[in-house]
Amino acid sequence: MKKLDEAVRLMAEQGLGGLIVYSNGTVNILRASYLQYFAGFALMGPNNAAVVSPTGEVVLVVEPAWDARRAMRRSWIGDVRATNDFPEALRTVIQSLGIDGTVGLVGGSEMPHWVYEPLYKQVQVRPADDIIDTIARTKSAEELALARKVAAIADIGFEALHRFSRVGVREYELVAEMEYAMRCAGADDNFILMSSGSHNTALRNPTDRRLTPGDIVIGEITPVCQGQFIQLCRTVVIGEPNPVLVEKYDLLIRAWLAAVGRVKAHEPASVIASTIDGILSGAGYARYCQPPYMRTRGHGFGIGSVAPGATLDRETTSPLLENQVVVVHPNQYLPETGYLACGETYLVGASGAERLSRTETKLYVNEA
Repeated sequence: MKKLDEAVRLMAEQGLGGLIVYSNGTVNILRASYLQYFAGFALMGPNNAAVVSPTGEVVLVVEPAWDARRAMRRSWIGDVRATNDFPEALRTVIQSLGIDGTVGLVGGSEMPHWVYEPLYKQVQVRPADDIIDTIARTKSAEELALARKVAAIADIGFEALHRFSRVGVREYELVAEMEYAMRCAGADDNFILMSSGSHNTALRNPTDRRLTPGDIVIGEITPVCQGQFIQLCRTVVIGEPNPVLVEKYDLLIRAWLAAVGRVKAHEPASVIASTIDGILSGAGYARYCQPPYMRTRGHGFGIGSVAPGATLDRETTSPLLENQVVVVHPNQYLPETGYLACGETYLVGASGAERLSRTETKLYVNEA
C-alpha cells in the first residue's frame, strides 16, 4: 500500500517510533479528515485511529465497536480492533506493536483532552499532520478521478439552482432541490449557502422567503464524496438584469479569469487574492476588497492542498503545488448590486489550472 509505505518512510526521516492518525468522526468543509484519507474509510463514531509501527504494521481502532464490521469491508487496513473504551484500546495497540519513544500524532487538534492525557503519559507525542499532507500531495489516478466526479456533482447542483430559481419558490425549497439532485448524483453530503433579493449582503443559510421578480439568487454549492469537496459559485437573476448588474458581473468575471491565469505549480498562493484585488481596486473598489465586504478569494480543498478550508489572501505565501485542489472565487459585495457569487474549483497543474466544472461561468438569467 503506497500510503503506508510513504508513512513509514517519512516516520523514519523524522525519527518517529510510531504514528497515530486520529479522527473524532467529523468531516467538514473547513477540515477534511486525515484518517478518512489515510484509511479510505468514512468514519461514524466519536473516536477512531490508525496506529502505524516503524516496521509498517498498522491497526485501525474503531469506536463504537459495532462499526468494526463496516470498517473491515471498506478500509484497506486488515487489522481492525473494535472498542467501546477508546483510550484503553489505543494504549493496548501501542503496547502490542512495540511502539515507544516519540510518536507522531496526526489530527491531534481533534483529540479531546480525556483521550490525549493517557496517551501523553504512555509515549512522547509530537504533531505530525505534515506526514499525511506530504503523502496527499501525490494524487493517484483514483483520487484525480474522484475530484472530477465531485465537480460533475457540483454542476448538477447548479443545474437545480438554475432550474428552480423561479418566482414563488421558497429559498429552502430551492436548496432542497439542489440537495436532492446532488445526493442522487452520488454526493455523501452537501454544504450549501445562498441568498436571494434585489440587494444581497452575503451568502447565508436558506430561509422561507419566496423568490420574486428581479431577485438576484446567489449560491455557493459544495458537495462532498469520499472526503473530497468541490465548490461552485454562481449567480442567477430572475428577470432581465439591469445594465449595471451586467457590467459589475463582467468585472468579477474579468478578475476571476485573470486570477485563474496565474494558477500554476510553484506560484505563491497569494497571486489569487492579489490579482483579484488588483483588478477590483483598479475599478475603484479598493475599500471593498476586505471584510466585511468579502471573506476570501479562495481556499484549498482536501488533505495536501494549500490552506485547506482556510482563507487564501495576499499573505498566503505558500506555493501552489501540482495536483492541489483550489477554489478561485471573487465573491464580492459591490454597493451598486449587492453581493455576487462567481468562481469555481481547479486542479493545479505544472503549466496552468485544469477547470473541473463544466457549467459556464456567467450571469444566468431566468424569466420572471
